[in-house]
Amino acid sequence: MRKIVIVTTLLLITGSLLSYSILESVSGNYIKNLDARSAAMGQTGVVSTGRLFDMFINPANLASAKSITGFQFGMNLVSDTENRSLPMYNSFDAYSGEGTYVSNKNVFADFSFAAYYKYKVMDFDLVAALSYRPQISFDADYFEEVRNNDNSNNNDFPPILANNYIESKGAVNAAAFSLAADYRNFIKVGLEVAQLNGDSKWERKINWTEDALEMMLTSSNPDSLGDYYSKLKREFKGMQFKIGANVTINPRIAAGFSFVPKVDFDVTGTLDSLDIEDAVYMYYSKPDSLGNAVVVDSTMYANFVTPTRMKAGICFQPQNVMKTNFNCDVEFVKWSDVNDLYDDEYNFFVGIEHELKHSIPIRIGFSYETSYGLQNHNGFVFSDKITKPSFTAGTGFKLLDRFTVDVGLQYSYRKYEALDLFMDNFYWQDGEYEEIWNVYYEGGVIGSPIIQDRGWENPDTVKERFINLKTSISFNW
Repeated sequence: MRKIVIVTTLLLITGSLLSYSILESVSGNYIKNLDARSAAMGQTGVVSTGRLFDMFINPANLASAKSITGFQFGMNLVSDTENRSLPMYNSFDAYSGEGTYVSNKNVFADFSFAAYYKYKVMDFDLVAALSYRPQISFDADYFEEVRNNDNSNNNDFPPILANNYIESKGAVNAAAFSLAADYRNFIKVGLEVAQLNGDSKWERKINWTEDALEMMLTSSNPDSLGDYYSKLKREFKGMQFKIGANVTINPRIAAGFSFVPKVDFDVTGTLDSLDIEDAVYMYYSKPDSLGNAVVVDSTMYANFVTPTRMKAGICFQPQNVMKTNFNCDVEFVKWSDVNDLYDDEYNFFVGIEHELKHSIPIRIGFSYETSYGLQNHNGFVFSDKITKPSFTAGTGFKLLDRFTVDVGLQYSYRKYEALDLFMDNFYWQDGEYEEIWNVYYEGGVIGSPIIQDRGWENPDTVKERFINLKTSISFNW
């Protein structure tokens, strides 16, 4: 009864929260690991005799099914805390530290499901499975307040002039069929065919407050303040294939490999009043002999590609009294499939599972992943490499003989530089909105600052912390 209460509590908590970074709100957050056991072991899983969801990493893992039939249900909790800061300088123009001006934490929901059936033919075990899972998430939210801090030194509360929003929702989901075969528990091969469908909606808003509107009443152009709004809507369709193989080298060592080719999606939609085919997202340019930006290519909102991924791994079981699994995976990501400015990269994953008394496992792991983003500097676009180390831990237990409950916790961190998401000049408009930035006293108005956009000479520092809790229930009959 106690275990049932624990499981119910975990599922209720996990079903309530899921969030992703604003960094992936347009490019999408690729979800490649959904199993709690694998997540706890550093996201390893190319070679696994564990859970049904391990077939999402390598379809050959499906052939490790021990029972005739079974299913697995998973839910996720991901908390992303994003802090943006800018450099602070003293009166002598000396750097004095970072000042955080906005902090965001967002919540969403997610789930995945898979079921399989096993059939034996002579020396072969054939296993087929159907699954439904999120493949790419566009969920993200960003909010910040724009304040007039001129009066803050006079013990006055700085008024809020505008509220800035970026809201992104949607996902690409995979409905997949997987087939795997095992020959005498020696070599396993697998194939997955997935239909990818989904949509996303991205909105950017700047809303002026009543305080700002009241300040403008004294100006010569009191109706000049206008809210800003932009919307991007896209629908995605694609087909993904995945192949994999595992081989048992000896009773204690096994190796595996999986391959996923790039997917070039069919994308339809609109950006404000434009058809998606006419909406340029970012220019890829290079300087000519005079230093001017020359457009070589352009990344369009209508183009959406996921890169080729190849992953290899080993599983080693030392001769311990208590069962121990040591997993190590290496993943090659061909980022150049997405953009010529990106370099191809390797990701690394390490995990250990050690069983204690009563078959209670302790799982720990580490992973190191690299991704890319595009940045613009005075008309020239360059790639920004972003690394994300992660530390993982977890455990699991049996429930009512045929149920297995797994819990995995992952902590990730990344830091990078970026330009302000809402440039300052919008709130200045070359002096048109001068009144809202004036210093107000009872005796009148004193002073009027000149507001300019901050460029790469003074960028934002973005620090993000991810806490990912995965729970899953497996049933085997």
